[in-house]
Amino acid sequence: MDMTDLADGKLAAVLRECAAARFTGVLRVDGQPGGTIHLADGMISACETSGAPGLEVVLLRSRRVSVADWDAAFTAAAVRDREMTAELIDRELLGTGEVEALLRTTLADAMFALVSGEVDGWAEAAAADCLLPLTPPARGGWLLNEAARRAQVLASFGESAVSARDRVAAAPGTAQATRVLGPGQDELLGLADGRRTARDLAFARGRGLYETMLQLTRMRAGNVVVIRSFDAAPDGAEDDRTGAGSGGGVVAGWSWVRCDSLRNVCVPAFTSASACVALRERVRARATSASTDDS
Repeated sequence: MDMTDLADGKLAAVLRECAAARFTGVLRVDGQPGGTIHLADGMISACETSGAPGLEVVLLRSRRVSVADWDAAFTAAAVRDREMTAELIDRELLGTGEVEALLRTTLADAMFALVSGEVDGWAEAAAADCLLPLTPPARGGWLLNEAARRAQVLASFGESAVSARDRVAAAPGTAQATRVLGPGQDELLGLADGRRTARDLAFARGRGLYETMLQLTRMRAGNVVVIRSFDAAPDGAEDDRTGAGSGGGVVAGWSWVRCDSLRNVCVPAFTSASACVALRERVRARATSASTDDS
């Protein structure tokens, strides 16, 4: 797919049809990274993809919300059968306007990751549960145009542009003590080990994919980092699934992280949000069963 003309891609046509038909359900998109788009009356309420961090990852990795507070809110929402966003607001972990702004931002980032990758096909399905939907939902046209705008910004850097699947390493001879880096770039440089991709770095830091790609692109243009293609064998690659380090272990370019809604389950970072919602139902069932036994 042409990175500079995303809004006119084949996925845009089906989203326009969904909008015209006021379709409510999910659109399962096959490809790399692929994902699931949730629609309500033709508008988009969520996009689940392994290609970009969702709100949960952003909040926890950035420490905006603590793990303990998130776990407590998640359990309460599951037991009471209410939306996670409402629980976060009631516990004063986030404000109402803040939740909407963050959900809109992460939704736009997820759509950018989805349409800037490879789209092989799609299929409509019935509506499914979504942990963190945007209310009210966003128009598909706006999201696709925003994805196209972001792609054009990156393309304007020419050969320096970094893709989500590029492995990033510090440029030879780079010494942080002798260079003045921009905000957040020192952290990126410390994590850029030649094994992590731009996508991995976004997850490791709890930052948006586009924000991370743009920073890395600027750093590459300034000869601070170099890239290797996704298909190139990374130096010292090994099968590390222990989750060691800031971003977890890396296997063939993917970061392995804990499923942030279930602390006792270790899953790949590309586990779908739908799978975590299914696991949430098990938590709710166990909690209900325990409550019944106690009584």
